[in-house]
Amino acid sequence: MRTLRHFVLPAVTGTLLLLCAAPIPAQAPHEPTDLERRLARHFPERPPVQLEFAEDAEHRPLLIITNSYQFSLTAYAVQIGPKSASERPQTLIFDALTRVGLLATVPKGLSHKIGVPHIVGGPVPDAKLVAAVWEDGSTFGPDELLARITDSRRALADSYDRAIATLQNGLDKNWTAEEYLTASQQLKPPMPPQMATVEDAQAASERLTAQTMPSHTITDNMQHAVQRDGSSARGAKLARVLLKNFEQSRDALRQALREPSPSGDKP
Repeated sequence: MRTLRHFVLPAVTGTLLLLCAAPIPAQAPHEPTDLERRLARHFPERPPVQLEFAEDAEHRPLLIITNSYQFSLTAYAVQIGPKSASERPQTLIFDALTRVGLLATVPKGLSHKIGVPHIVGGPVPDAKLVAAVWEDGSTFGPDELLARITDSRRALADSYDRAIATLQNGLDKNWTAEEYLTASQQLKPPMPPQMATVEDAQAASERLTAQTMPSHTITDNMQHAVQRDGSSARGAKLARVLLKNFEQSRDALRQALREPSPSGDKP
């Protein structure tokens, strides 16, 4: 266990990209070519990522994850040691493509910092990087953790497909904002069954969060439209913006998964 001084509150997960103190030059990211994707590798050990402990201005513990690989870091997982003898280690996954804890990819030379969950006044748990995924498809970590990242990405991509079809249907039928709002409720996935293990429950929760994101996005925007102006023109304007955003996000996920996007879904 590591100790840092004068902790007053548990730190909250951060999403800040910062220039790292280590002498790694920051580079403008570029889209991997097909050849570079085919040459993607799996790092069995010593991945090109540095993890270090730090403190914020109020002496709360932070983890700083710095990418030193030539391609942007798109997702990673950190295992946090138990806060007490009766608890299990906790694995936290951060993924820029599913918008879970990481709102942007991390280019070479830049860092992402997160708060460390801990008991106030107690020692800071140990932490280690246990998985990582880069933009070219290179990976680090065990198959089960990489599969959790892939499953959440595929679940979100599939949810985007359904949401895109719903938005296009609304545009074809000139729906009002209220009709989009009603349709968005039907996009919500069912609750998963109870899982036998903590790891299975975490994986199911991650998939559910990903599956729910498009319907929540439509709901939030259309609810605001209904309160202001629920006309068909207002609904169509929002639907077109959401449709374009969902298609871009879906295509990025399919590319990361190396899966083709469905054709014929564009207006």
